[in-house]
Amino acid sequence: MARLVSVKGPHARGPQDHIRIQWNMGNSCNYSCQYCPPILHDGSKPWLNTQLYIDTIDKISTHYNALQQRTDYELIGGEVTVIPGFEDIIRKISEYNATSTVFTNASRTVEWWSKAREYMNSVVLTYHPLTQQKEHFEAVINEIKDHIHVSVNIAGVGGQIEELGEWAEHIRDMFKDCDRNPYYNVNICVKTMYKKLLGRHSKQETYWEYSDSELEVLRRPGIKPRPMPQKSAEEQQTMPQEKVDPVIDTSSMTEFLYEDGTAKYVQSHQIINEGLNAFKGMLCHLGHETLNIDANGDIISSWCNAVHFGNISDIDNWALPESYTECPFDYCNNISDIAISKTR
Repeated sequence: MARLVSVKGPHARGPQDHIRIQWNMGNSCNYSCQYCPPILHDGSKPWLNTQLYIDTIDKISTHYNALQQRTDYELIGGEVTVIPGFEDIIRKISEYNATSTVFTNASRTVEWWSKAREYMNSVVLTYHPLTQQKEHFEAVINEIKDHIHVSVNIAGVGGQIEELGEWAEHIRDMFKDCDRNPYYNVNICVKTMYKKLLGRHSKQETYWEYSDSELEVLRRPGIKPRPMPQKSAEEQQTMPQEKVDPVIDTSSMTEFLYEDGTAKYVQSHQIINEGLNAFKGMLCHLGHETLNIDANGDIISSWCNAVHFGNISDIDNWALPESYTECPFDYCNNISDIAISKTR
C-alpha cells in the first residue's frame, strides 16, 4: 500500500480562519452506562463555577478574534446540558459570533430544547439503548432538526445491532423534507463500542464480540450515498452503459492522502474500524488547528497531552506552540485528535 503523506479532518479542509476549542467541562452525568469508564461519568471532576466558564470564553474568544480567527467550541462531558446555567454559557459563545457544538445524550426535556436551540449551532446526539427511551429521543430530534445541525450516534450494544440498524434508518426518514439537515447529508450511525483505553495508545478492542452480521451494520456509512439520477428509457437505449458509483458527500469526512496521489475519505466512526489511526512519526498540527481544555481546567494541545499551556484560572499567560509535534504513539484513539492535520 502507498505511503500515507497527509491526514486532514473536515475542520482543516475548509478556510483556515478558525480554531476548534474542544472543552471537557466536567465528568458529571445523569447516566452510568456499563461501557463507559467511571472517570467519564462519576462526578469526580465536578462542574466549575458558571462564571468561570463565561470568563474563559471571554478570554479565549477575545484572544483569537484579535488574530482574525473565529472560535468554534465543542462542549463535551459528562452530560454538559445539566451544568447549572448552561444556557448562559452557550449564549455567551453566540455573543462572539462563535459556534458551539454540544455533545449530549438528549435527556433534557423537549421544552428545554425548544429554548436552548436558539443558542446552539449543532449537536451530536448519542442514544444509549440500555438507558434511554426511543420516544423521547425522537421527540428531541423533531424539536431541533429544523433549527440546528444534527448528528446522531447510536451506541452499538451487542445483541441489539440489527434492531438498532433498522431504527437508525427510521431516524433518517425523520429528516426527509428537512431543509436544515438534508436527508443525504445528516450523519446517523450505529457506532462500534470499544474498550476505553484512556491515556493509552495501543490498538483498541471492541467491548462486545460482534457477529459478522452485526459488523456489517456497524460498518455502514453514517451518511447515506446519494443515488445517481435515473436516465429515461430512451437515454438508456442510446447511451453506453457504464457502472457509476453513488455520490457521497465527503465534506464531513477525514481525508487520507497517499504518496501515489490517491485519496481516501473516511467517516470518523469508521477510521478506527479500518485501522487507519496509526500516525507515528508524522507531524501533528495540534495546538495550531485545535486547542483542548480538560475536566481539570488544564489547557492542552490535544487529548494525547503532548503540549500543556496552563490552567484556565491563569489563561492570560498561555501561548500557542511555534512548531508541529512529531507523533510518538503507535495509535491515535481519540476521534478529535485523529481529525487534526498530519503531514510528513
